[in-house]
Amino acid sequence: MRRSITKFGASALATVCMLVAGIAVAEPLKLRLSVESTPGASTQHMLASFRDALKQEMGNDVDIEYFDSGTLGDEIVHMQQVRTGQLDVIPIGSDAVQLDSKFAVFDIPFLFSSREQVSALLDGPIGDELDKSFQKSAGLKVLGFGEIGFRQITNNVRPVVTPADLKGLKLRTPGSKTRILSFKMLGASPIKMNMGEIYLALQQGVIDGQENPYGNIVKKSWYEVQKYISVSRHVYTPITFVMNLKRYNGLSDAQKQQVHNAARKAVEMSRNYGAENDANLEAEIRKKAPDVQFNDIDAASFKAAAGPIANEIAGIAGKDFTAKFVAAAQGG
Repeated sequence: MRRSITKFGASALATVCMLVAGIAVAEPLKLRLSVESTPGASTQHMLASFRDALKQEMGNDVDIEYFDSGTLGDEIVHMQQVRTGQLDVIPIGSDAVQLDSKFAVFDIPFLFSSREQVSALLDGPIGDELDKSFQKSAGLKVLGFGEIGFRQITNNVRPVVTPADLKGLKLRTPGSKTRILSFKMLGASPIKMNMGEIYLALQQGVIDGQENPYGNIVKKSWYEVQKYISVSRHVYTPITFVMNLKRYNGLSDAQKQQVHNAARKAVEMSRNYGAENDANLEAEIRKKAPDVQFNDIDAASFKAAAGPIANEIAGIAGKDFTAKFVAAAQGG
C-alpha cells in the first residue's frame, strides 16, 4: 500500500510541476486510414498522399495507422467501417452512390470533356452541396474530390464505335444501379462484379469486357486478356475522399485546418497523377500488348443516346439537383 501511495504521489507531483510550468500534455491524434487498392492505383495514391501530407502538417501530433491492398476488405466493407468509426478516413470510388443517390449524376454519360471542367464543378457550390448531402445521408465529411478518371470500354468481341456495338456484350460494371442502367439502355448486358474477380472472368469468358480508367486497366493487367480498347471517356469518376463525421466534429479547429490542408494537397496530387497517367498508360499498353486494338468512338451517336439516360438518372438523383449539376458542368 505504501508503495502504491508513493507512486501516486510522484505522479501527482509531476502533474503539478507541469501545470505550474505551463506545459500542456496532449495525446497525438490517432487516425486509421485504409483502401482496398494496391500501391500505384489512383485511390491508394490519394490516401498515401494524404497520409504523408498530414504527417508533414502535424508531425508527432498525429499517429496514423495505414492499410492498403484490401487488407481490411473491399470498398463496400470500407464504407461500412468508416461509417461505424472503425476507420477514420477512406477514399470512395463509384460506390459512393450506394450511400447517397445524388452521386448518381456522375453516371450521366458524355457530360464532361476535360479535367478542368470537372475540377471547377467539384471545387465550387456543387461540391459543397454534395458534401452536405453526404454528411446527412451517410454520416461522412467530404474532405475533397480526387480523380479515378475518365473511363474506357474494353472487350473481346468487337470494337465499340457506336451504341449498336454494345448490343449483347457482357460488360462488368461497378455496383452502381445507375451505371448498370446506363449500359442496359445502351444495349449491353452489364454484370456487377468485384474488381478482384475481373481478370479471371475475362480470361475464362464469363464476361466479355469491362469499363474503367487506364489506371485500373494497367494496374490490374486486364489488357492481357482483352482484344479491344475503345477510347470512350464515357463518364468521369471522382474519388470522394471522406472522414467519419463524428470523428471530424471531434477535432479542434486547428486539427480541422491541418486535415483540410493535407486533404487539399492530396486532391491536387491525385488530379495531377491522373492527368500524367493517361498518356503514359496508353503508351504502356501499346508497348506491352501490341495485338490489342485501340479505336475511337463515334461521340455524336453516343451523345444522342445519352439524353434518355440523363432523364432516367435525374429521377434517382433528384431532378432539381441533376439540373443544377448539368448546368454547372456545361458552364451555365
